[in-house]
Amino acid sequence: MRFLKPCFVGRCGALALLPTQAFAHVGDHDSWWTLDPVIIAPMSLLGLLYLSGLLWLRRRNHAGVSMQPLALSSAALGSLALFFALIWPLDAFSESSFAVHMAQHMVLIAVAGPLLAMARISIPMNAALAAVSPAAATALSHPRKWLRLLLMPFVIFILHGATIWTWHSPSLFELALRIEWIHTLEHLSFLLAGYWYWTVLIRHGENEGYASASLSVLATLMHTGLLGALITFAPRPLYATYVQTQGSVDMALQDQQLAGLLMWIPMGACYLIGGLAFAAAWLRNVDRNQERRLQTSSHTIPGSK
Repeated sequence: MRFLKPCFVGRCGALALLPTQAFAHVGDHDSWWTLDPVIIAPMSLLGLLYLSGLLWLRRRNHAGVSMQPLALSSAALGSLALFFALIWPLDAFSESSFAVHMAQHMVLIAVAGPLLAMARISIPMNAALAAVSPAAATALSHPRKWLRLLLMPFVIFILHGATIWTWHSPSLFELALRIEWIHTLEHLSFLLAGYWYWTVLIRHGENEGYASASLSVLATLMHTGLLGALITFAPRPLYATYVQTQGSVDMALQDQQLAGLLMWIPMGACYLIGGLAFAAAWLRNVDRNQERRLQTSSHTIPGSK
């Protein structure tokens, strides 16, 4: 098979050495940085809102879940993932390589999104907003009835999957490459889909829905793996832009196969870890419920201590 040729294996090895080797082969760039105000300004404002909310909660001794070490470390790692995906260095080199572009998408939807969901960033951000405008914070915390559909695990599973499959269709993907605002919308939708998908699953899991949450994540692993396999084994390049940037059909096909493998394996590993985490939480919850039932039954048996 073509994707097992030595030169392709060498490109896989090069990607494993990011960023010291891989980016040297995907095009000539003046800078590894993408200093786009359209990206940096919203990220900075949201980060400021988050930090302000944390300080507001701390001053009032409201040490909730968002102030726990896991949440704070998740917020830091999620911010770092956004930095790598949108500012340095993935965005600059995604123009030349579909594999790097796929890595960028993977970081947005399967790394940054889940980490920010685990950080519970909405709690301090809502607190900061309430300090400025209580009415606006109240309105955001009580969504309209039709928006409550977005809190249903099955609905968000469909929307999350549709986001991934739709944006990787050749026609829409090429359109995003040509029109900047559509490209920005694409990346925003990946981030929001990843964040909201995991936010809903975490909320659902805490209401004793760990089993269905783990099944949802494992189903996502399977359909994203299928898409990755389809991209990997495609007999021709799917995206004409990367034939031009790679310089030949053969190089573009190898780059595409590497992109498919990135979606298939590393992205699949992210969902596998998440699914196993929900499954472990489900088993712990089952054990706790059994212990409660045993304790209750022991108190109801006559003569039991």
